[in-house]
Amino acid sequence: MAILENVLSALYWLSTILGALLLILLFLSTIIVIVITVLLAYSFKTGNILFPNHLILGIMFFEGPIKAVMRFFHVDDTAIDRISVDLQNRAMWATFSKVPFEQRAIFIPQCLRSVECPARLSPEGIKCKECGRCGIANAKKAAEKLGYMFFVVPGSSFIIRMVRKYHPKAIIGVGCLIEVKDGLDLMHKYKIPAIGVVLERSGCVNTILDWDRFFEVMEAYEGGDA
Repeated sequence: MAILENVLSALYWLSTILGALLLILLFLSTIIVIVITVLLAYSFKTGNILFPNHLILGIMFFEGPIKAVMRFFHVDDTAIDRISVDLQNRAMWATFSKVPFEQRAIFIPQCLRSVECPARLSPEGIKCKECGRCGIANAKKAAEKLGYMFFVVPGSSFIIRMVRKYHPKAIIGVGCLIEVKDGLDLMHKYKIPAIGVVLERSGCVNTILDWDRFFEVMEAYEGGDA
């Protein structure tokens, strides 16, 4: 009986300690969500972004609760996703722009292809035939002239495969808002500086990209003589 009482007493104290720790974690998480939400609200109102690196981590770990709070204030989820992309682009820009072109990779979504595209899927994505029916051919020529690895991909699994195979030191990813956001989050985990360029119009076909913005990012280099 004494042993049983000791075991029950130990379990009681253990459950009390775990419960207290859980409450502390919940309290700290709530404080973090409130702080991040206030910083995001300030960013929306002023256009100035404070503590971008902290905001990136906060949004990544507390995305669900933050979006729930922002919905209460009638802020759409896409607004959070856009500021997350903007934050990560700003945070990574200095590091990205110092990486030589030949150590960078570009990932273009297949939805930018013409509906009459003659290219076919290969183990490394869509192999552009440079037929000129869409803007991908010009982008590919310009990118490869600079030294980029250039891929037209049907999905994120191809991106991961090419990253593991070629080990680029920096990445430009093009896609719809949610794809770019998820891709930047993934590259953050891989510790690869990445810049996302969001499509002007999303969809499965006939999507639109601001090619001027794309070339601006692609040609950026601040590491000395390219």
